[in-house]
Amino acid sequence: MSVVVRCSFWIAGIVAHRKWSIYCSERFRSRHEVYCFAMTDIRILTAEPGAIEVAICARWRVNSFSMLRTSFEEELRSLQQFAADRSLGVLLVAKADGAPIGACLLVESEFEPNHDVAPWLTGLFVVPEHRNEGVGTILVRAIEDQARQRGFSRLNLYTSEATGFYARFGWSTADRTNWRGVDATLMVRDL
Repeated sequence: MSVVVRCSFWIAGIVAHRKWSIYCSERFRSRHEVYCFAMTDIRILTAEPGAIEVAICARWRVNSFSMLRTSFEEELRSLQQFAADRSLGVLLVAKADGAPIGACLLVESEFEPNHDVAPWLTGLFVVPEHRNEGVGTILVRAIEDQARQRGFSRLNLYTSEATGFYARFGWSTADRTNWRGVDATLMVRDL
């Protein structure tokens, strides 16, 4: 499935109004406000096993998420298996101008969770040069939609630094914990 997000902006005085629209299957048509700073098309793709995007995501994950405690080769093998069996979840990749710029996963279970809940939004990553452009928001909303399509009514995540980001989009704090050596917040969102 491919989702095309068209971002545009205009300035009215010193206030910038930014809007984006998502165009995809009939199951998911909506308009939302987010932040974008350039005219661009962002595509949200489901990662396919063997695709270069899976290797790129594995590299991002190993470099960005120290709590994974895994090598690139192990993470690549794990993501390849994950991408091959969508019954367990989905890896979504954001692309702009044909290049991967972010990723996020919907998984049935988190690595060694402190809470017995499911499913999980995990591994949200946006390359630094595309942060604060709405890419993370688009990926989170796409994962929420994937969870709804699979019949889930609640989604969970751990975050150590982004509680404010998720709270702006309806996520609430359920607990604070030390997860894999990192002080983290369990957040939930009713879908």
